Amino acid sequence: MSINLLEDVAPSSNELGAIAEAAQRVQILQDDIKELSEQVKEKEQTLRKLTEQEMPDLMQELNVKTFTLTDGSKVGLTDIVSASIPSAGAIERAKGDNKEDLYERQQSCFDWLRQNGGTDLIKSNVEVSFGKGEDKHCESFKKDLRKKKLFYRDSMGVHPMVLKAFITECLGKGMNVPADIFKLYTGQKVQVRRP
Repeated sequence: MSINLLEDVAPSSNELGAIAEAAQRVQILQDDIKELSEQVKEKEQTLRKLTEQEMPDLMQELNVKTFTLTDGSKVGLTDIVSASIPSAGAIERAKGDNKEDLYERQQSCFDWLRQNGGTDLIKSNVEVSFGKGEDKHCESFKKDLRKKKLFYRDSMGVHPMVLKAFITECLGKGMNVPADIFKLYTGQKVQVRRP
């Protein structure tokens, strides 16, 4: 049974009326926050288009790499590189064939890193869950994981900033980095530094 506080509460029930009013304010604030979040996303997209497409194109066309605004702000072009490897979590959440595709892409990225001096970038994790009263199993596990055939989850990954630095270094050396498996993007971006 639901109660409509605004209709079902007697006028003398000031406390319940105050609760209903507060609940309506919550709804208004939730709507305001949602609207503001959408506005922020739109502004971020506009900013990204301006700094990563329009201004770099104009500056390259005019053969200008840096300049200073009248207020002293420094404007300059910087190279950007982005690359990614599917995470264990992304693979876990994926459905159907997409799961297999992400796993294969992840393994291809790891294989390329191993073959090109990036083995140390890969972090490996093994997670095992034991129930109550399984302390003895836990100790045995440490000695002989495979022998016990215990469920475990393993994952490997590379921190995004470490990957970006490594890929940038490889590109700087003229190495051929497979753009498809790393979802590689290179370009230029305008930075404006205020005084």
